[in-house]
Amino acid sequence: MVNVTRATRWVALFCLCALSLSCREDGDTTVDPQPIPFSPKFVAGETYVYDAVALDEFGYMIPSTRSRASWKVLSTGTTLPGFSSVTTILDSASILRDTTGVYDTVMVASTPSGDLYRFGLMATIARIRKQPVPEDRWECIAAFSSGSGSSWVVGYQDYGRSQPVYGRIAGVTDMFTVSVKGQLTVFPAYRVDLSGVEFDYSFWVADAPAAFLLFRLEPNMTVGGAELTLSDIR
Repeated sequence: MVNVTRATRWVALFCLCALSLSCREDGDTTVDPQPIPFSPKFVAGETYVYDAVALDEFGYMIPSTRSRASWKVLSTGTTLPGFSSVTTILDSASILRDTTGVYDTVMVASTPSGDLYRFGLMATIARIRKQPVPEDRWECIAAFSSGSGSSWVVGYQDYGRSQPVYGRIAGVTDMFTVSVKGQLTVFPAYRVDLSGVEFDYSFWVADAPAAFLLFRLEPNMTVGGAELTLSDIR
């Protein structure tokens, strides 16, 4: 009887150790981030209306700077070297760009894998902040093909390419309420964070409907920032 009891205990101990090892191996298993399907379809003629406000060096909104701004889609599907789908946008959001003119143009492009590119974002931010300006180039602002949680090099803040800016996509979406052609609509958007040395810039983007929902350039201790929130798609 004693031998049977001891044997039973050894079997139980063996099973417990095996279960513990199995759980440990499962816990150590790493899962590669999965690509996020993303296929924005901008429409020529549509206009995105934003509420814009400047931020002081501490990140607080400056009420006296509140204004309305718009992005109007001028063209879509343009082919340029390296891209088969480029969208050109007429930008009136002077609060978050480097020129004093009434309008400017923004070019964004998407790839078959869903990645988003923008032309000259690093140079634009450098001009806004009166810093040395890097070369205008196409920069990957949202690497959806890498999945959430992964990081990638967006571009460089300086001409010598010694100050990289990294991007990261949040693992969950945020919900936004926007008037789409007169109808109040709720839909999800992905948050994308771009960060570097004294550089923090975030935006939320969706593909159904295709829209940039919110832009936020964080201030630092020497210069303020800005925030634009989408209110209407017309």
